[in-house]
Amino acid sequence: MLKQTTKFAGASLGKFLLKEGANTVTIFRGWGYFDVDYIQLTPATSTLPAKPPKTLVDAQATPSTKGLFSYLVDQYGSKVISGQQDDVEYVLEKTGKEPAIGSFDLIDYSPTRVQNGARPVRTSEAIIDWAKKGDGRGIISLMWHWNAPTDLINQAPDKLWWRGFYTDATTFDLAAALADKNSDRYKLLLSDIDAIAVQLKKFQAADVPVLWRPLHEAPGGWFWWGAKGPGPFNELWKLLYDRLTTYHNLHNLIWVYTATDTFRADWYPGDQYVDVVGLDIYTDASANMSGNWSSAQSPLNGKKLVTLSESGNLPSADKVRGFRTWWSWFAVWTGTDYIKKQPLDQLKAIFTDADVITRDELPNWRLAAPAVVTGLEPLFQVTLVGNPVQGDEVNLEIRGAQAQPLTIRLTNMLGHPLMEQTVVPVSALARHPFSLGKQPGVYFIQVSSPTTARTFRIIKL
Repeated sequence: MLKQTTKFAGASLGKFLLKEGANTVTIFRGWGYFDVDYIQLTPATSTLPAKPPKTLVDAQATPSTKGLFSYLVDQYGSKVISGQQDDVEYVLEKTGKEPAIGSFDLIDYSPTRVQNGARPVRTSEAIIDWAKKGDGRGIISLMWHWNAPTDLINQAPDKLWWRGFYTDATTFDLAAALADKNSDRYKLLLSDIDAIAVQLKKFQAADVPVLWRPLHEAPGGWFWWGAKGPGPFNELWKLLYDRLTTYHNLHNLIWVYTATDTFRADWYPGDQYVDVVGLDIYTDASANMSGNWSSAQSPLNGKKLVTLSESGNLPSADKVRGFRTWWSWFAVWTGTDYIKKQPLDQLKAIFTDADVITRDELPNWRLAAPAVVTGLEPLFQVTLVGNPVQGDEVNLEIRGAQAQPLTIRLTNMLGHPLMEQTVVPVSALARHPFSLGKQPGVYFIQVSSPTTARTFRIIKL
């Protein structure tokens, strides 16, 4: 999509695959008008995205939150994690595969919706149950269509209370509320955030990390939190971050800033407030989205993960590979106009693709840990020697477990078992070597006694 402008300017539209012989380039009108002088085609290459550091903006993030983020970084550039907005059961029914990420909305916990009798279609407790069922590895993404704290227009036919997150259904002035910290409207901002904190604390208590993407699509202006421009929006983002992280001590959140279909630096809250950058892209089903991808990758490569946080159509795994648009994850919007409108053959193709991770393929990401780890338990100590691994062999040093049986289990990144053996150290200090084989990648080794288990993450170069 071309950026709106009143002057003639150049615009990069991304990368395209041209077939041998004649090709036709079509430019079509979306929501506005355009005047094109010329189209210039130049040779292009696609490169893999650089992995960002495994450091969350919240230094006090919980271990499982750190583990999830570590896993996201590990797969970035080689796999895409599957997600779905709300209709996770539909995907499972039609494909036999369940999305790894369930994306849900806290919309009906907005106080002005509660006041008007709204009740969540899927409660926080039900979302937690979805994450914890089975092996408990389901990943949760939460958004919040924040109904304005007050000043709902509530007029038929289309400015009703339940549309109060839209700019055209409220007169709430964010800039004015932020300008007066003693005003009732500023206090309502805080009390609304406090109400959502109550729900987020349920996830923290259940040890469920959250891909938290509030205040989405602000540059579009169609939501009240973006209606007054980037200045008030960025101030609100920082207020929300501080209120949830510092005031409410919520440390299970991975902060996902969601742009529209194109990243714009003036709307970006800053690296110290954002872990992941998402794009919400509603475009033609044939689009490769490489231009959208490049808009975020160019300024953020090696700094932040980039994800397809919301889309109107399924991505194509072949195009992801071909254009190297390795979104961290994807999620198609809910309902009959979006996910239920997708051709079933395409739905099955993406959810069964070898490079798309579904729920059954998730490892135990809670156990991800730094590259060099020492595990402790009351009776003995285990040290992993030589990590990352350049050869084929890894050594475990075990101290203080003489004559005590221990089980050593090796799995790959997807949790598939590769080796299991029981050892009984014969001395106070024992070394146990084992082979990883020739294949580079990420592995997990678990050392367990009858009462304790410790898992270490191994990187084989």
